[in-house]
Amino acid sequence: MQIITEIPDGKPGRPDNQRSRFLKCQPGRDLPKKTEVATGRKRNAFLTGKVSPIATDYYMENETDETETNLTTSENFDFLYRSALRYAGLMGIKLPFRPRKGGSPRMNIAGLYRAMDEALPEQVNLEEKAGRLYFCLYRFHEWPDYTLFWIPIDFIEKISVPVRCIVREFIRRFIRHHGLNMVKETWYYELALEELRDWKNRDPDASPQEVRRNSLLAESYDNGKISKALKRMEGKPFCVRLEDKIRECRTEAKRERDLLGLVSEGLELITPDSPCLIQYYYDWAYEKEPDFPPIGLDTQIMLAYSNNDMLAENMESYFNSDCRETYTITPVTYMYLTPETNRLFRMDDYPERLSKWMQRFMQHIAGSF
Repeated sequence: MQIITEIPDGKPGRPDNQRSRFLKCQPGRDLPKKTEVATGRKRNAFLTGKVSPIATDYYMENETDETETNLTTSENFDFLYRSALRYAGLMGIKLPFRPRKGGSPRMNIAGLYRAMDEALPEQVNLEEKAGRLYFCLYRFHEWPDYTLFWIPIDFIEKISVPVRCIVREFIRRFIRHHGLNMVKETWYYELALEELRDWKNRDPDASPQEVRRNSLLAESYDNGKISKALKRMEGKPFCVRLEDKIRECRTEAKRERDLLGLVSEGLELITPDSPCLIQYYYDWAYEKEPDFPPIGLDTQIMLAYSNNDMLAENMESYFNSDCRETYTITPVTYMYLTPETNRLFRMDDYPERLSKWMQRFMQHIAGSF
C-alpha cells in the first residue's frame, strides 16, 4: 500500500433507493463550470419532482416529540424571498423571479429555488435549521479524488534522534490543529482488526507463521507497542521551541534535510490564524438515514501507525469497497443567506495548499524511508 493511495475504479456507485435525493449528475470538484452541471442531489424532497397543480406541503419530523412541522409556510417563503432579494442586490442583478399570486408557498419556494440555482454561479441547496429554511451556497475545493492521507509514525524510527524529536512534535501539532482522529478511532479499524485475529479462518491457505504474525500485529494495535506509540501522540510535547529546533538542527542526510524543509512548510499551514479542515466540512447531499453514509474527511485524513502493514492494507480494502457504494466528503466552502447578508460568497485556497503539501510530504516519506 502506498502512503498516498488513489483508489482504482473508485467512482461512487448509485444506491437503488435514492429516497429524497434528486440526481442527474454530481456537481462539484470534477466539473469546472456550473453551467455544465445539472441540478444535483438536493436536500429536500419537495423540490425533486414536477410541481403538481395543487402543491402538497413538506413536513419535517421533530426528533424530540415525533410531531411534524410544516416547512413550506408563507413565513419561510418570505424569509427566503427577502434573502434572495438581498443577495441579488449585492450581486447587482435583478432577481429573475416574481411570486405567483395565489400560489401555494411550496410552489413559490420551488420557483424561487430554481431562479436562484440558475442565476448564481455557486451550487445552491435549501437547508433547514430550527424549522426555518435557508438558501445555502457552496462550492467544492480542488481536492485529489479518492486519496487517503494517512499520516504514519513508524518511519520516524528510521531517522536520526535530533530530527526524530522534531518530526514527532510537528505531527503531534498537525493532528491537534485539524482535530484529526487516529486510526483506532475509525470503524474500518475494528473490521480490519477482527480480520487479523481471524486470519486462519479467513485464509485457509495461510501458513502458521502468517497467522501468528497477524495475530501479534492485532495485539500490538489493541494494547501493545503500536497502541502506546499512537497514544503518546496525544500527550505532552516532544520538544519546545520547535521553529528554533528546526533552524538549529544539522544533519548530513539529504533525505532528513528535505524532510525538515517540508516540516517548516507544514508549520506555516498550522499557525494560530490558519483554518482547520472542520471549517470546510459540508455534506451537500445529506440524508438522515442514507442507504450508505458518505465517507468523511476524518476517515480520509488521520494519524496512522503504518501504511505498509496488513491492518492498513485491510482498511484500505474496506475504503475501496465503500467508494463504490457512496460518495466522499471533500472540502467545501459554504454560506447561508439571510435578509441581513452583507457580502458575496467567497472562498480561499487553504484546502488546495494543504492537499498539495500533504501529497509532497507523504510522497517523500514513502520514497525516502
